[in-house]
Amino acid sequence: MTPAEFLEKILSESLKRNLVGGIITLKRTSNDAAAHALITKVELLEGCDPLMPYFPGNGADFIKTLTFVRPPKKPILAILRPCEMRAVVELTKLSQIQNENIIYLVHDCYGTIPRKEIRGNEIPDTEKFISEARKDGSMLRPLCRSCDYPRADTADIGWLVFEDGEPLIAYTEKGKAFLNEIGVEFVESAPDKGYKEILSKRIEDKEKLYAELEKNVKGIENLAKNFANCINCHNCMSNCPICFCRECFFESEAMEFEGDVFVELASRKGGLRAPTDVMLFHLGRMSHMSTSCVACGACEEACPEDINIGQIFKWVGENTQSIFEYKAGRSWDEEIPLKEFREDELEPR
Repeated sequence: MTPAEFLEKILSESLKRNLVGGIITLKRTSNDAAAHALITKVELLEGCDPLMPYFPGNGADFIKTLTFVRPPKKPILAILRPCEMRAVVELTKLSQIQNENIIYLVHDCYGTIPRKEIRGNEIPDTEKFISEARKDGSMLRPLCRSCDYPRADTADIGWLVFEDGEPLIAYTEKGKAFLNEIGVEFVESAPDKGYKEILSKRIEDKEKLYAELEKNVKGIENLAKNFANCINCHNCMSNCPICFCRECFFESEAMEFEGDVFVELASRKGGLRAPTDVMLFHLGRMSHMSTSCVACGACEEACPEDINIGQIFKWVGENTQSIFEYKAGRSWDEEIPLKEFREDELEPR
């Protein structure tokens, strides 16, 4: 039984037994595309595969949409990647997600392939992809190759894809109750041999990425060079699960000026590029959300100019979070920096 077939059995049983009102997972929408979908009928599970190497955006955004006003009355099983689960944790702390009646199942993640490389072709077969990813991760998105959180223990249920036998583990009482009800065996503690092997390679690749960014991005001139092609479309912001302001400052009337103001600015600077305020936008966004960046790469996938914005934000985010001794989405119990103040938090360590 393949991993997809194994999981489909669990999903089918949960719907047939009416244990959940729906399932959130990845579903193919064409040969070269997929999307997060809320499935409520067994016959609609065809084409669903949470392990497919395709990232349409962060699934936490859909959870936010589903629960923001009021969570559904019947339980919903949400199957997510670790970076998506980390975003759920952050958005919960920021009062954007309500977790009542949501059962979270998170699988170990081998990563995904850039969407632009799949477009016009076909999403690779999951089994073949996993086999190749175990040997060589060169086909993965840079953020996936350097991800040091390929497993999350903040969900109700974990699917330990990296380990022999791919066991399930229940992290919460809610998870235990669900697995017991469906009649599926699960382990009490997580084996980690496969996880450690994957993590070791990811950390090695992350160090290489950071060394490259340190050389090519650090400093205002290098930063400006990296964002030189930016068209200020704000796709990165729109696709970021952590950017949730109902009205963005950069899209408000505060950024609208009379023509003479632009002429004056151009006179002072010796010229004014259009679109204006590109660096202000990116620096503002960094200062706004870097403490909660989960390095999912939704921003980088959405960029029409192929700017390595996700890699830059991962690097900046990790540096920002380290100041507060915080890791975005790592734990439900850690207070988010934006909501906590410590007198000594900015003192040299």
